[in-house]
Amino acid sequence: MRICAVTPYPPPASGVGDYGELMAAELTRHPRVDSITVLADRGAGLGGQGAARIVDVRRAWSRDALIPTELVRQIERLRPDVVWFNFGLTMFGTRPLSVLSGLSLPLLVKLLGYPVVVTLHEMPALADLASLAIPRLRGRVAGWAAMRLLLCADEVIVTLDRYRRHLGARHRAGNVTHIPHGLWRRPEPLAEADGASVLVFGTFGPHKDPRLVLDAVRRIRRRARRVRLLVAGTDHPRFPGFMARLAPQLEGDDEWAGYVPAGALPALFGRATLVVVPSTASTGSSGVIHRAVGHARPVVVSDLPDFRALAAEEGLALAWASPGDAAALAAAIDELLEDRALRDRLVAHNMRAAARLSPERTAESYLRVFAGVRSRSTAALPSAASIPTRVEA
Repeated sequence: MRICAVTPYPPPASGVGDYGELMAAELTRHPRVDSITVLADRGAGLGGQGAARIVDVRRAWSRDALIPTELVRQIERLRPDVVWFNFGLTMFGTRPLSVLSGLSLPLLVKLLGYPVVVTLHEMPALADLASLAIPRLRGRVAGWAAMRLLLCADEVIVTLDRYRRHLGARHRAGNVTHIPHGLWRRPEPLAEADGASVLVFGTFGPHKDPRLVLDAVRRIRRRARRVRLLVAGTDHPRFPGFMARLAPQLEGDDEWAGYVPAGALPALFGRATLVVVPSTASTGSSGVIHRAVGHARPVVVSDLPDFRALAAEEGLALAWASPGDAAALAAAIDELLEDRALRDRLVAHNMRAAARLSPERTAESYLRVFAGVRSRSTAALPSAASIPTRVEA
């Protein structure tokens, strides 16, 4: 099978891009895959890293370009068996016209005669778009129409079953498959380091602000507990310059490690007693939670509907705190730091769940979807009115 993947791709930091790199690497190793070509975003300072050594990566489009014509030309040259869009709603830009252009691409590629699969990481109808800096298309009808554009793909993959149920109820869409996000690598049960260290990791903005964790850690320190804060990551693409506000506020042994490449993550997580995900707005399934679980670290997360769904659907045991509440976050962190047995129970539970979430199993699930859409007849042209109305569990 010849696969063309349209996705953001590292080194620009983004959760969607990291997911695209992971899946491209797993798919290219599979014996049923003849080739996979990634059509990725252009940007400053780009260079090969990670899976780019084993995956054919072509820089074929730029954010905020209204019509990514080069991307379509590349697909026509490749003539793949299936085109996979690994979709973040603002991956083609933040201007409304750029968003609309990106939303239209899967339908355009399908009209050209190629089977199309879309992975949708965010659900606008269930998200706080203002907090996430995602442009809101004017009116409920426009938002509905935008989702119908994506649903014209042969299959839409979501990483939360909550999203599949929403699309079934709201749009009567039956071409939606739930594939859990899964781990980034095989579980690596790291031993717990000495001392008490709290890690916050990821791409940051107002919706995921490490200063909230710093506030919580300061509250714990007032109780004469010695706690170190580790911050690793960079600005979210929608919030350039955000992390410049953090560095002057760190205290004592606190550390901002900046961007940490994938190969150095085991050493980073090995220094942490626990991991905090301080989001105040829903952003879909969390790659940070999966990284922490895979490195045998307990996780304190904001009590948001998407994270509750993630824990329930994947059988994960997490500690919870009210979103944006530094006092509640401090209490949740302090409870875990005080109770080694509780940390061990959470880690042991999640290690058992991790066996079902390997990247190999995720790639197998994708290949089943790709094979299914490839085998279907593509003679009939798609339209919004022709979306299937079956809903599968």
